[in-house]
Amino acid sequence: MKRALMTFGNPFGLALYDKQQREVTNTVAPPPRSPVPSSAPSQPVQSTDLAEAGLEPLDPATVQKLLATVRCLPRPALEGFTKAFRKRFQVPAEVPSIADRICQRRHHDWIETFLVSHREVRLTDQHQAAA
Repeated sequence: MKRALMTFGNPFGLALYDKQQREVTNTVAPPPRSPVPSSAPSQPVQSTDLAEAGLEPLDPATVQKLLATVRCLPRPALEGFTKAFRKRFQVPAEVPSIADRICQRRHHDWIETFLVSHREVRLTDQHQAAA
């Protein structure tokens, strides 16, 4: 596998055995652009585009409210939440805390969905225990 990557990896910036990294560049390819007539001025990214993707930042008060709500979860639910959040948003295991990763609308929406499903499970468990 490494030999194949060594052979085909240079176009992708994967100079595995090249200590001097001769064919590796730090440039990032620009995002693909839709065809726009040359006379039209380039337009900045609209906030609606960010909103549709869930990438708009959360305000600090919302982040603090979410963190407070999550910290109030019972220990097993908190561990399940952390594990699910790491998996959903690809947070590496080496990162000690996910608190600083909660910063976008998509995180907020996912957490709200998780909390609602957790409440439903807890209510079902409580009804079964009472019966």
